[in-house]
Amino acid sequence: MLLINILLLFPSLGIPFYGDDFAWLLQSKLLSSQSFVEFISSPAPFDYFRPLPKLFFYFISQELHGSHTLFRIVILILQITCSILVYKFTLTLNYSKRASVFAALIFSVLSCHSEALFFINCINEIFSAMFILTGLYLFTRYDASKVVIPVILTFLLALLSRESAICYIPLILLVKMKTGRGNWKDVILITLIPMMIYVAFRIFSETYYSGSNTDSMTGNLDLNPLKAIYKLFHYFINMIFPVKLLFEFTGYDFSETLIGAFRKPMENLTVFLALSVTIITIGVSVLVLLFKTMGKEIVFPLLFILFSLGIYLFSFSTAERFLYLPSAGFCILLAVFIDKLKNEIFAVIFLLMFLIIHSVSLFSREIRHKQAAYYSEVVMNDLYLKTSGIEAKSIFLESIPPKKYGIFFLSRLNLQPNWDYNFPDRKIKFSFYETESKAEDADAVFKFNDETSEYEIVR
Repeated sequence: MLLINILLLFPSLGIPFYGDDFAWLLQSKLLSSQSFVEFISSPAPFDYFRPLPKLFFYFISQELHGSHTLFRIVILILQITCSILVYKFTLTLNYSKRASVFAALIFSVLSCHSEALFFINCINEIFSAMFILTGLYLFTRYDASKVVIPVILTFLLALLSRESAICYIPLILLVKMKTGRGNWKDVILITLIPMMIYVAFRIFSETYYSGSNTDSMTGNLDLNPLKAIYKLFHYFINMIFPVKLLFEFTGYDFSETLIGAFRKPMENLTVFLALSVTIITIGVSVLVLLFKTMGKEIVFPLLFILFSLGIYLFSFSTAERFLYLPSAGFCILLAVFIDKLKNEIFAVIFLLMFLIIHSVSLFSREIRHKQAAYYSEVVMNDLYLKTSGIEAKSIFLESIPPKKYGIFFLSRLNLQPNWDYNFPDRKIKFSFYETESKAEDADAVFKFNDETSEYEIVR
């Protein structure tokens, strides 16, 4: 397990910063003059309230003068820690030791972890999952009355890492019902205290500092139940199959067609219906197979997936990174399924094939993320060179580079922090159509040429 994680993720140590990473790095750089309380309480990049990841970025980038390698070493350590926690947590749920080992091995190679592992800014997902798994393990491993404070602390740290960690509430109740551990008084304390402290801390932050993602979160809700069901199956399939490995053969233009059909189904109705029917049919077929083999043992891991994914099912946003914690439930589900297979030879072959295919897919995504990161550097350096010969304080960008290998490496949200962090000598304000800016208000206008991968001046 340890060796698998190291072998698979060691090449990722060479992936440079890119994407949203620069927003976090830039804030750590600009806010270093603040007091500790001011720094922790003020909003994180993009107005998120995530004090723990913010402190992590600040500590490594400021105190340790960290390069991207230091950040990625921490991610590797956290991934190993989460794999061990999956093993220990599964064991405390009274599953066999073999099933527990299978669950940890599967967690180590899942290709749906690629975004969380290769975007440094997604470390909030890993922090959150690690603290939730730690709390659940402590609760099931020891006398609950003796670990109330440690469990409260782990769940609070999870909340301070990411808002979606609120899923610890249904998860601890689920574990309580499965194991019978702890009395309800301890469970109520463990459930309510972390949330109350978090709410108080967040109210304090939003009282004294401008910027909050609360409005954007509520405005990003999609309460359509049919879409929620579709998303659930979509996420389930993404955990089972290394979908993005298929796009290496079909091309990433095909993936964009599928994404477009999902976002605007009425404009791509045929593709959307075909996609929906395929995903739901495969998902239902797999669930029927699992149920026939596992019986009632399927209930706990399925509910674990549902509860940890639930907060994302009614959001317009869909992202692979959201699967990091839910995949722990999936790993338990698949491990118990393999452990219960009557044909031992088939069980071993199935497990080996699953591990190999997902390892290849994860390694492939690792290479693609490195290529996208280097491409981002090339594009930004080109923009720097193209703008060096003009006197402009504001530049309107008619277009920016599209995804590379299905990876968002530049967007209207992170291009400015990328520029400000890497080229502090050139103070330029960039604007885009998405921000409702007008080209005539800028000193110069540029557009990106997809064919040459270079910026061109329009005026």
